[in-house]
This record gives sequence, C-alpha cells and structure tokens, in this order.
Amino acid sequence: MTRITSFLASLFLCALLPSAAEAQFRIIPQVGLYASVSDLGTVETTDGVRNVGEQETSLAYGLTLESASDSPLSLRVTGLYGSDSEVPVGGIGCTGSTCDLRSTLLVVSAGAVFRPLPAGSPLRPYALVGGGLKRYDFEFSSESTLDDAFGDESVATWVLGLGFDWDLGILNGNFELADYISDSALKDGDRQHDFFLTVGIILG
Repeated sequence: MTRITSFLASLFLCALLPSAAEAQFRIIPQVGLYASVSDLGTVETTDGVRNVGEQETSLAYGLTLESASDSPLSLRVTGLYGSDSEVPVGGIGCTGSTCDLRSTLLVVSAGAVFRPLPAGSPLRPYALVGGGLKRYDFEFSSESTLDDAFGDESVATWVLGLGFDWDLGILNGNFELADYISDSALKDGDRQHDFFLTVGIILG
C-alpha cells in the first residue's frame, strides 16, 4: 500500500509541473466488459466455511481524464465500474438461495501512458502502468447465510494495460485491455486479476 501511495503521489506531482497555459486535458467515456479470472477465497459463516469463486463477466462503464500532449508520455486518472454479476459460492449445505451472492467492482486509479508513435498516426498503440484502489460491493438474497461474513471490501491495486488510439477524422477513440492486480479481499484468496476490455470515445 505504501509503495502504491508513493507512486500515485509522484504521478500527481509530475502532473503539476507544466504551466497552466500548457495544460490540456481530454475526457474519455468508456464502455465494455469486466471479467475476473481468480477465485476470491474463503469466508467463515455460521454454517461453516464457504468457497467463493470468481465473478461472472458483466458490463463495464468508465471515465478517464487524461493529459493531452504530443509527447510520448501522458498522465491519466480513471474510474471503472464492473456492473452487478453473480459470484459462485460452494460448501456443505450450500443449496438454493442460502448461498446466493452478487457483487459489483469499482476501481479508481492513476497512471502513466506511453505512446511510441507520434501524434497524428491513425493507429497509435500505447502501454499503461499505474495504481489505485478496488472496492467490492457484495449483495445477498434475503435467505442468504453469507451476510455476516462480508462487508464492503477495499484493496490496493496495480494496473497494467495495452491499447491503441484510433483516428477516423471526425471521430477519435481508443480500445484498451487493462489488468487490475491485487491481493484478494477475502481470506486465503489467490492474487486477483480483474480485466476491463473497453472502447472509449475521446472528447477534447
């Protein structure tokens, strides 16, 4: 957590270096898919241990604010939301709606984007690295026995991504795949890889 906090502080300090006259930003609304590829872990309930699997794929929405520059390096702040999806739960006596579980995921991050090709290229690939926070919001059915074992869980995360900007003349956008890497929010969970595959429209 300390390393991520220091990294984010350094990024924001760098963002303050250009003069206000030179500062330009672009807004990028995004839409796509969210997919987790890691089991969340285990929890203790009144009925025993429950194994919590990986969230099912769901729609994702996001918004990015990025510094606009002709240089190869730019800075950004991004918020992404993985919409409501089912989370499989297993264990002895886990039948019917007693183990129903759903979750959403909110990610907020700051990062640096490197583009090797010059501005004006019709396709401009880039790599992304950064860090931030994930927040899981768990929901239960009225008959679920999991309520007491969960809360709203937040964990620090790294982000690595690849994408490309595209320019159609009258419409500009990007296509991006980002992996948000963190420890599990639950006990004994695997390292979490939460993927967001998005298409964005560049405004500004």
